[in-house]
Amino acid sequence: MKQAGPRALAFCEKPQGATRIALIFGADPGLVSTSADTLAYNWLPSPDPFNIIKLHDEDLKRDPQMLGDELVARSLMGGERLIRVRVDKDASSKYLLEILADIDKGALTPEAFWIIEAGELNKTNKLRVGFEEAKSAVALQLYADDEAAVSDLVTKRLAAAGVAIEPEALAVFAADLPGDRRLALSELEKVELYAIGLGRSITLADISQLASAEQPRGADDAADAAILGDAPQATLSINRYLDAGGNPISALRTLHFRMLRVSDAVASGAGTGMRLRPPIFEKEWAAFSRAIRDWRAPVIHRAFTRLYEAEKSCKQAGAPSDAIVRNLIHKIATRSL
Repeated sequence: MKQAGPRALAFCEKPQGATRIALIFGADPGLVSTSADTLAYNWLPSPDPFNIIKLHDEDLKRDPQMLGDELVARSLMGGERLIRVRVDKDASSKYLLEILADIDKGALTPEAFWIIEAGELNKTNKLRVGFEEAKSAVALQLYADDEAAVSDLVTKRLAAAGVAIEPEALAVFAADLPGDRRLALSELEKVELYAIGLGRSITLADISQLASAEQPRGADDAADAAILGDAPQATLSINRYLDAGGNPISALRTLHFRMLRVSDAVASGAGTGMRLRPPIFEKEWAAFSRAIRDWRAPVIHRAFTRLYEAEKSCKQAGAPSDAIVRNLIHKIATRSL
């Protein structure tokens, strides 16, 4: 069985049927991780920490029998168990599919729930196909957040936390969030903490203050520096982001959002940055307005073409994704498109 997009998220929120095995995959690792957390909670609302087992590629490679043993083992402490497997390498698919085939044939009867987390898998990927066709599992494909999804996430999260925020401030904050769900949630937590004891609604000035107080944000800073033509800062920021384990696809999509803003500014002849999404605050407008003089329609078109090519290359198995992103950031910063 397979579900995608909103239906996949809905399954994590409210699992249906007797299925106890799920493959969760998508381009946004933060969304995959948080959705796996949600599904795990709904399957096991109050688990004993000893009943949750986390495995990775190296565990499967070191001991191929470990996963099967963990799935059939019963808890010594009582209660349900959950096995979570994070896979980043295609080689791990062999072990997972062999166990799934045994389960479908009735040769193996798992005692535990089983969640597998993976990155973006194309339609012909063996792991994806195997789980979509399995009788005993569900394959959940998640799509990276677009602007509408991010805005909806922010609105619901702040409302649930009882945080009042003015509409203009909400629009600006939502538009400036990163494309990684985990990072977006981290930014939301900062706003929630800021609102404690404030005694009023959060304003646009508050959002501006929070943004100016932030430490360098890696992918966002790299994209902004590249568009401004600051190659040294762009290189420093993207290196910081990738070296810290940042996702290359998320970096490309952040750059894509920033380039859309450039395209809008050039097409509309914008005289102020507050109408753009993400907005440009007054203190940053002078530098941005100078930079967009370099960005004429043909150059913007070439930039979007390079972005498309880079993302397509990054999604190929074994691709040097970090190097592809670093190279594109440098090309945009130096206008060598």
